[in-house]
Amino acid sequence: MMSDVLLIQNTRIEGSGYLGDLLKNDGFKITSVNAKHEQLPEKDFSLVVILGAPESANDDLPYLQAQQHLIKNCVEKNIPVLGICLGSQLIAKTFGAKVYSGSQKEIGFYKDLKIYNNSPLFSNFKNPFTVFHWHGDTFDLPEGAVRLASSEHYLNQAFQYKSAVGLQFHLEVNEAMVNLWLDNTEEKLQKIPYIDPQKIRSDIDENISTVKSNMKNFYNNFKLSFNL
Repeated sequence: MMSDVLLIQNTRIEGSGYLGDLLKNDGFKITSVNAKHEQLPEKDFSLVVILGAPESANDDLPYLQAQQHLIKNCVEKNIPVLGICLGSQLIAKTFGAKVYSGSQKEIGFYKDLKIYNNSPLFSNFKNPFTVFHWHGDTFDLPEGAVRLASSEHYLNQAFQYKSAVGLQFHLEVNEAMVNLWLDNTEEKLQKIPYIDPQKIRSDIDENISTVKSNMKNFYNNFKLSFNL
C-alpha cells in the first residue's frame, strides 16, 4: 500500500505530465481515474493527486462533490493530497473556504511567485519562482491553513491544510501539454485582450525547463515532507 498513488484526472487533456513521469520513475504504483466517467476507488492510497479542469469548484457536479468527500477522508487519515489548479480550489472549498473569480485570468508563464512562511515544500527554489498558469478563479484560505506562495495579482497561490497541499499553478506541464491546451482554446484566448497565445507558445522554449526543474524540486520536497 505504501507506494500506491491515485491520480484523478478531471478532463482528458489535463494529465499528470512531468509529475507522472517522476512518480513512475520512482516506482510508485499509479491508479489513474477519469473522474467524470469513473467511480473513485474505495481503497486507501499513500498519495492522492487531483488534477485540473476548466470547471469551477463551485459547479454542482456529483464527481466534484465525490472528490471533496475523498479529500476530507484523506486528511482525516493523514494521507497526503496534492491538488493542482481545480484540485487546489476543491481542497479550499472542502475545508470551508470560498472559491470565486479572480481579478484577472492568468494564462502562460509567470515569474512572480513569492514563497511565504519559508515552507520546506519550496526549499531550493528561487524566490520569486517561475510557473505555468491557467486559471481565472481563486480562493480564500481555510481556517488553520498556511499560505505557501503568493503573487502580484493573487494572494493565495499555494497553501497547506494539514496533509493537503493546494497549488493554484501548474508545475507538471511539459511542452506537449502547453501546446495542446493552446490548440484547444486559441480562439477563446484571442478574445482576452491581455493574453497572447502566440507569445505563450514562443515562451515555451525559454521557460519549460525551469518549470520542470521546479516540479522536480517540489516533488522531492513533497516526498520528504510526507515520508513518501
